[in-house]
Amino acid sequence: MLKTLDVLIGVTTVLLLFSMAATVITQALSNMGGTRGRHLRAGLTGLLQQLGIPDGVYAKQIADSLLRHPLIAAGKGKLGTVIHREEFTKLLLDLASGTGATKLEGDAAPALQTALADGGIKDPAQTLKNIRAMGLLLEASNPEISNQMRDGLAILHEASSDFVARVNSWFDQTMDRVSQRFTTYTHWITMGVSVVVVLGVQLDIIAVADRLWIDDQFRNTIVKQATDTFSNSSASSSVDPHPYYDLLNKTALITLPLDRDWPKRLMDVRKIPGMILSVLLISLGAPFWFNALKDLLKLRSSLAGKDDAQRAQRQAVPTSGGTASGTAPVNLLIGERGDLAAVG
Repeated sequence: MLKTLDVLIGVTTVLLLFSMAATVITQALSNMGGTRGRHLRAGLTGLLQQLGIPDGVYAKQIADSLLRHPLIAAGKGKLGTVIHREEFTKLLLDLASGTGATKLEGDAAPALQTALADGGIKDPAQTLKNIRAMGLLLEASNPEISNQMRDGLAILHEASSDFVARVNSWFDQTMDRVSQRFTTYTHWITMGVSVVVVLGVQLDIIAVADRLWIDDQFRNTIVKQATDTFSNSSASSSVDPHPYYDLLNKTALITLPLDRDWPKRLMDVRKIPGMILSVLLISLGAPFWFNALKDLLKLRSSLAGKDDAQRAQRQAVPTSGGTASGTAPVNLLIGERGDLAAVG
């Protein structure tokens, strides 16, 4: 039982190490490409069209201006990745008034003003002032409530209209769909990165499992390092994977691209099933394997403690007049027996 658990810990450790690399690369690609911001802009564009801006070009321009606003942008020239419902409503009023830090160009501003007017907000600038004033009154009268709740109450009180009702009805659902689309997109990126990682090091997880099962020294080394490294680690990002990579490279379980035998080993068809399985497992992501490894290490610690206690009990030396537990010795000879010392 303990050997099987150690093999699982070793396999999970290897998958965690390479899934960490895949996750880091995926995050870097997403940040460089502004993927999260682009998905949010697409979601806001669809929401704005539902709010009364039928032209997709204008809706996208307004959404872009919202996410590039100094209070929302993730950096200079970068689209913001988070916007709250109250921020969305107030910034729309700010853009429509034309007095804020960001201004709409062309016909996008009249299109937004028309949508607001059709929704019951005729004067965006005055409505925004009223919202700010009501926010101050709420802060003075109820300082214990959060800023987000205060803004929401101010908007409901001073901008009560069909436009705000539609925003409140559709905003949360839109953000949920944006999150779902981004997660799906990121998963496919992770899958592609996992393919590159597995091909790059020629990771055959089946071969790793076989080696862990056969080689006691290798298995014990991996388990000991995993126990020392991950038992007290609160996050997988704080782990240095290089010692593990070196160990796997020395045991020929991975082959780095700098190795002159790398092309020859890549042509080994016996690795294909294990490499395909490696891609599928690594694409699950580092958080999944980190949590799995933590659970396995806790289980091993519990089982190892019980195993040690049972071993100590078996190896205990019986005391005179009884066994180690203090019970009477068992009489193995039952039935009649004669006196072997008798002379007849």
